[in-house]
Amino acid sequence: GAFDRTMRGDVVLFRPPSALDEIIGKMTSSSSTTTTRSNKGATTLNGPSLFVKRVVGLPGDEQIIMDETTNEVTISGTKALGPNRNLCDDEPLKLIDRLLENGRGRNIPVLGPNDVYVLGDCKVLSVDSRVWGTLSKDDIVGKPVARIWPLQRFSSGPF
Repeated sequence: GAFDRTMRGDVVLFRPPSALDEIIGKMTSSSSTTTTRSNKGATTLNGPSLFVKRVVGLPGDEQIIMDETTNEVTISGTKALGPNRNLCDDEPLKLIDRLLENGRGRNIPVLGPNDVYVLGDCKVLSVDSRVWGTLSKDDIVGKPVARIWPLQRFSSGPF
């Protein structure tokens, strides 16, 4: 599958994990947001969805810990691989803080043989493994070939 070509630091496209369905269900009481599961296991949040994040943790990695003050992630005591994750302006409502308070990926002793840990490049906004926990490598469907947004970061891969 697509994961077989994936290394630490690669940016990947993936179907949102089922744990995100539960989180959205708890946060949303509005009937305008619909969350369904197809027979292939893909999550639909008002239509087909793919997420884009950077793989920072691979199967077998140990001691994945999110610092409660900075929201930075370390793996076995080393800062998670990736670019400066402060690429976005702070979101004034700090909605991500509500998700991180009970995040499933704040402290993971060891990643299972089918699990990866992914982070977005904008930590003040990114809904990622800090929120939903591990991602099954089976949910990875590919890699992006270009970055088109934000425009000042337009580039072609690899990222």
